[in-house]
Amino acid sequence: MENQNSAAVNRAKQWQIALFPFNNAATNVYFAFYTYFTYYAIMYLSGSTPVALAGATVTAALTLVISNFNMFFAPLMRVFDGITDPILGGMMDKTATKIGKFRPYMIIGNILLALSVILMMVVFRGIPDSLGWLRWVCYIVSYVIYVLGYTCQCAVTKAGQTCLTNDPKQRSQFVIWNMIGMIGSIVLVNLITGGVLTNEAICPKGLIVNEMTADKGQLISVILAGLDPTKDATLIARLTALNLDPTKYWAYNYGAAYGPQFYNIMVPFVVIVSGIYTVMAIAAIWEKDKPEFWGVPSEPAKMKDYMDIIKSNKEIRWLVLSSGMNKLSSTVATSGTVAFLLYGCLMGDYNGLFVPFYALCFVFMGIFFLWGSKTAGEKGQKRGVAQFTIFAFLFYIGVLVLLCLYQPDDPATHLSLFSTEGGFHITINLYTVLFIVFYGCGYGAFNCCDNLTIPMVADCTDYETYRSGKYVPGIMGTIFSLMDKLISSLQVVLLTLFIVTINSRVNTLPVEGTPYVEGMKLSCIICFCLLPMLAWIVTTFCMTRYSLSGKRLQEIQAVNAVRKAAVNGGMTMEQAMQTWQTIDQVPSMFVHRHNPKVNKKTGEIIEEKETILDKIYNKVFTKCEKTSAAPSSNVVDIPEEYRTEDVKAMYEAIKEYNEEKAVKA
Repeated sequence: MENQNSAAVNRAKQWQIALFPFNNAATNVYFAFYTYFTYYAIMYLSGSTPVALAGATVTAALTLVISNFNMFFAPLMRVFDGITDPILGGMMDKTATKIGKFRPYMIIGNILLALSVILMMVVFRGIPDSLGWLRWVCYIVSYVIYVLGYTCQCAVTKAGQTCLTNDPKQRSQFVIWNMIGMIGSIVLVNLITGGVLTNEAICPKGLIVNEMTADKGQLISVILAGLDPTKDATLIARLTALNLDPTKYWAYNYGAAYGPQFYNIMVPFVVIVSGIYTVMAIAAIWEKDKPEFWGVPSEPAKMKDYMDIIKSNKEIRWLVLSSGMNKLSSTVATSGTVAFLLYGCLMGDYNGLFVPFYALCFVFMGIFFLWGSKTAGEKGQKRGVAQFTIFAFLFYIGVLVLLCLYQPDDPATHLSLFSTEGGFHITINLYTVLFIVFYGCGYGAFNCCDNLTIPMVADCTDYETYRSGKYVPGIMGTIFSLMDKLISSLQVVLLTLFIVTINSRVNTLPVEGTPYVEGMKLSCIICFCLLPMLAWIVTTFCMTRYSLSGKRLQEIQAVNAVRKAAVNGGMTMEQAMQTWQTIDQVPSMFVHRHNPKVNKKTGEIIEEKETILDKIYNKVFTKCEKTSAAPSSNVVDIPEEYRTEDVKAMYEAIKEYNEEKAVKA
């Protein structure tokens, strides 16, 4: 009977499923732009120091400023970002306004994000060099505003899914629409910053100077904002004042991010695009952000509940560990620094390789996201994460071998896509073809499993309601974010460790135009391959301990549904938790059953055969999964005194259905 599933499953309209992930895209627009915050800091927070000091002194001073900013301030702000998450989660769970529980945080968060960037990159630029200390104070304040805004809006992405839908197939579709949102946010920002704004007519470029020491054994970088040696008549005088010889061991490179016009264009672009995405996401959750979709009614959670959840909800612990390691390795491997290192320093053609390879990755991502969404929808989010993590690891073995074969002086081991010598023509070698296949498939598989962890937070929230009787989507989402941010805050530390610290010939992170020096190959192998592969080993282990399979979630959601119905009728949560604990006790109207596959011609049910992937998964990942009794085999009905009008109507419908069935028999 079709309406048997209506009490157990909360489904959203397809357009709601499609638009809600754009809340994540709205914050990702700012996240992608974050790469350029450091450039901004170097240019506008160092004041006139580059002109005032001389030679090695200015290089050392700037290197110290950049190093301190990257190593201490940025990670510190990430930790602060994580600390604000639990506080916000508790506030969110207590919130119940006329416009809902989640929408206020989406609106406030986006306003704070816009305010922080405008203050950070437009207003504070007008502070004179003589008040450099004030620039730093104001910059830090605006950055704190950014952290608060990002936390407010980003937390809703995870928490809001619980009221939008609990249908496994719909939750698994998040990865597809999130990828589309990613293309419209992270990819869009990267293409604009690295493509359109490289046109000097649109955005006059600044100057970055790479100095090689006399023996060309050490690389030092210094940024002189707004200078162009071919057009700025004062450049030679300024370099002379710094005791720098422009004819020896210097390479001049240009980038839009080193000039102020870049920020004049990008700031309004980021603010407007993010605002549009926020409106789309608000429209998607509008009908669902209401008490009847907020889960089991319960007392507001208190701060002490955090420790109980972390202690007792082992599922969120395994999920946080695996996702945190994935995020850390991903932020390192896909950072602009590693892109400069791989495509620029090693392969020698950053501008010609980065954007094409970036675009090719999304072709592979589309294939794997469709496959992953189908797998997760049919067999559970856990199955999708476990399966595609293994795929990613296997494909990256090929990437690792290719990078080990790389030789700086051997063109056959260099990536190549096209050439302009003698006219534009395609030039692809075997090395490039293999790299595209291995890296594209590995990147697609990894991003698939990484995005599947987002709806898994909603699964863990359902489990927490089942375990403790509390509906705490805010706390669950922000516990996830807290650990995730604390772990991923190590990004810059790891980049500095594996690129600068282990290589005595390099004393700053590479940027566009940085030349290759010996030892960079090892740094690239570690950051681009080994760190992600190590994270996938951890994820695989975590998934062998994580028990929320598709079948287990079916039981949890059925128990939650009947408990909620009884509590709405006046039963206490304690009574409901004691009455219904397993799926065999749940009345059939609260149990969601997947419709079997049917042969359209014969009407016969198609039995699914166990594939090789099923056998591997069942052998490795199912030991912690509990086997459940048959659904509704030991039914405990809701007592009549606790039945609401809706529940009474469902019981009557079931009674009539059974009577009709008996007559036909």
